[in-house]
Amino acid sequence: MKLRVAILAAPLVLGACSSAMAVPAGGPSTAAVPDTAPALVPAPISSGTFRGWSEGATAVTYDTAAVPAGATAEVAVTDSGNGVRVRVTAGGLVPGRAYGAHLHANPCTADPAEAGPHYQHRVDPAARPGKPSVDPAYANPKNEIWLDFVAGADGSGTTTSVQSWRLDPQRPPWSLVLHAQHTNTEHGEAGTAGARLACLTRDPIPAYASSPGRG
Repeated sequence: MKLRVAILAAPLVLGACSSAMAVPAGGPSTAAVPDTAPALVPAPISSGTFRGWSEGATAVTYDTAAVPAGATAEVAVTDSGNGVRVRVTAGGLVPGRAYGAHLHANPCTADPAEAGPHYQHRVDPAARPGKPSVDPAYANPKNEIWLDFVAGADGSGTTTSVQSWRLDPQRPPWSLVLHAQHTNTEHGEAGTAGARLACLTRDPIPAYASSPGRG
């Protein structure tokens, strides 16, 4: 069965990457793009089929026992103008298993850590590379996009996060990461959810392609 994760986005917001290239937190590298080309932003719809890492992969499983090869994901982000709604629909996972899931700052690579920290509306000033935010004042489901769920008997699951703020087009989230457990909320462990099991990168699109209600 397939794993699907759906995200409908607002202007300049979320979608899955068709390339697994290394992309900085602010967006995909434009080094190979002519100077006259517009900046890239994530597309509103993201989807992919999880496989082991290979160059150009868009959906990567790091643990095939937890996220089997062949599972798929689609993510949809909707911007209401006053906030954002992120919906994830999954299939092809381990029946009855709990998964943590969050939007992350960077695209997926062969190294799970390179997807970077959780996307935060208000960025924790104490966080730095290699030391993600674990302060519940910042690492919480109102400041981050948490999408934890439990796969049903058929391996599918759907979850939604609704926020009263909008994604920042200058530093949008570039990936969805599935984790080994539901997300902790305790001080010093807030936001942690165990090992990174799989990662879905969003498709980049030119900024000029965005229009009201889509990203």
